Amino acid sequence: MSDVTPKKALLKGAFWTLASRWSVRLLGFANTMVMARLIRPEDYGIVAMAMLVVGLVQTLLDTGTGTAILRMKEVTRDDLDSAWTLRLMEFMAAASVLALVAYPAALYFKDFRVTPILLVFAACIAIQGFATMCPTIAQRELNFSIDFRIAVIGKLTGVLVTVAGGFYFRDYRALVAGIASSYLISTLLTYLLHPYRSTWNTTKLREIWHVTKWITFSGMASFTLRKGDEFIAARVATTQNYGYYNVGADLGQMPTGEVGPAIMRSFLPVLSTIQADVERTRQAVLKTLLAINTLIAPIGAIFSVMAVPATLLLLGHQWEPAARIVAVFAVLSSFQIMLSPLNTLLTLRGHTKVQSHIVWQEFLVFVLAAIPLVPAHGIVGLAFARLIGVVANCTLLTWNAWRHCGISPRDVLLTLARPWLGAALTALAVYGVLQVVDGVLWQILAGSVSAGLLYASWCALTWQLVGRPEGLESTVLDRFVAWRHARAAG
Repeated sequence: MSDVTPKKALLKGAFWTLASRWSVRLLGFANTMVMARLIRPEDYGIVAMAMLVVGLVQTLLDTGTGTAILRMKEVTRDDLDSAWTLRLMEFMAAASVLALVAYPAALYFKDFRVTPILLVFAACIAIQGFATMCPTIAQRELNFSIDFRIAVIGKLTGVLVTVAGGFYFRDYRALVAGIASSYLISTLLTYLLHPYRSTWNTTKLREIWHVTKWITFSGMASFTLRKGDEFIAARVATTQNYGYYNVGADLGQMPTGEVGPAIMRSFLPVLSTIQADVERTRQAVLKTLLAINTLIAPIGAIFSVMAVPATLLLLGHQWEPAARIVAVFAVLSSFQIMLSPLNTLLTLRGHTKVQSHIVWQEFLVFVLAAIPLVPAHGIVGLAFARLIGVVANCTLLTWNAWRHCGISPRDVLLTLARPWLGAALTALAVYGVLQVVDGVLWQILAGSVSAGLLYASWCALTWQLVGRPEGLESTVLDRFVAWRHARAAG
């Protein structure tokens, strides 16, 4: 691998990561579209409840062994085998805990079908513990395609089994079979795609644990913040309503959830190269803030307005109650990504403790908002509590970016004003279009076309009015002019 430069390795890794992410998401989305028409919302709710417990247990016991190996400058056979041994113990512990909590979890969720599902997943996790360190070794060898193959083949297998099970069982057992098959095929692939074979070794456990113990604590906090609302929803809602909440939240976050992280992936390394120049760094943050919001603001606002026809088209009429959840999470997801350049700047300047405080304060605001909203409005109130928490996060993030990095709230608000005002006006216009158009498909087509024309016109007009600054519009115009010249020359 000596001929591979760091830049080439970075680009190659980014390509395979994006390819894996998009492939898995598209397969999952296609699976949801098919299965939403074969099984009931409550079937999704039952399996989602079980997966919440699986996620919690695995997070609490996750030792981050792969991260420890990737951080080492030199890796020996003892290091690899000790990491595998620690991970095997972690997976066996997770499987044992899942088996022990299977019955109490059913009592918590008030549905005893959760118990056998958790026992099946416990067996799968025990088997998965024997997977080799193949993905981690491949990353060290700059062979990023192995991760892609494991993720995509595992997901594709799960989708095929789930759909087949959907036609056969017509209930939640199809989802369980699909998830279990994905676990098992991913484990098998670690043996088929790389010659390395792990063996029991405890000689380096202490050194690896010294590196990974903080990863465990960080993972606990992250999971609590990401899934706290779902644990509340699973407790207070019926199985059917929890199915609406779980699937609606996923669908609502999907558009901006895929666009935002893809844009931000390379921002930190780029920003780090100019961090010595304070003014240049400030301008880069504000330009990126404008670019990312020019894209995500209309996606979130317009998808929220079109939540009902989108839900009916993608999931079917039995999922119509989930449309309200889709609408709230479409906006919520945009707000989560809206100030991500400021978050990146705080990371660059080393203010990770500040970021941790912001996240926990967001969670506190969410809990306080949920106390009155959930009894009054049920799972929709819970979704709004999440939205209020995210708004609090944005406020705190803006304040701390000013306090620690010199990015003033006035600059942030002025940067956000143009894309978000345009998105709001476009969303209002699309809402009006939906009121006069009949039929789900025609509403989607009319809403999408009108949204595209109106928002593009807004961007072009306001860009001219503010003096044609350098940004997304100028980049698009430059590419168009270059294409026209190339075409004329050809």
